[in-house]
Amino acid sequence: MPMDTAIFDMDGLLIDSEPLWHEAAVEAMQVLGVSIDAEEYAGTVGLRTKEFLQHWFRVHEIDMSHAEDMEAEITRLVIEKVKTRGALMPGAEQAVRMLHREGFRIGLATSSPLSLVDAFFEKSGMRHLFHAVASAEHLEYGKPHPQVYLDCIRSLGTLPSNCVCLEDSFNGMLAAKSARSRCIVVPAKDVWNKGCWEAADLKLATLEALTMDTVRSL
Repeated sequence: MPMDTAIFDMDGLLIDSEPLWHEAAVEAMQVLGVSIDAEEYAGTVGLRTKEFLQHWFRVHEIDMSHAEDMEAEITRLVIEKVKTRGALMPGAEQAVRMLHREGFRIGLATSSPLSLVDAFFEKSGMRHLFHAVASAEHLEYGKPHPQVYLDCIRSLGTLPSNCVCLEDSFNGMLAAKSARSRCIVVPAKDVWNKGCWEAADLKLATLEALTMDTVRSL
């Protein structure tokens, strides 16, 4: 069967929220005396906040009893920042609208909580273009586990082989490929040259470069 479904990641792909997540993490974790620079943060892109905190709490030997409150505070800060300063990534709206216009079923598969998805839709005005949303917020495993993609694919009523997934992170790419879908990656400039992207079906500099000919060629 021909490809008829596109599933988008959200953070860092559709909305420029990764710097805002970093800001929120730095602000929230200052009270614990923890500082995370940009290079360290880049290694955890694509993880859920819960897993992000598990990693850094282990590194800094912090009592995990603080993790739940810290997760809630980081999420609160990110939502506030997205509402006030969130900007769509170049070509994001154009790509979603193009695929929707061509009759594709459109899904969103994100590691972020649904409260942030709501903030994104409020900011972008694109809620009506998406046929299904899946969040890994309450799943046993987040990306790179494929469950969030498999859930989205099931909600869209299609098969993995009919889907192209669009991602910006290594963990997200692994999740999409593990779900047995094709994957287009749009890496950040500072990680563009990493060899790990060779596992993707296509690498683009921005979503502005996405065309229907490109999609159909996969």
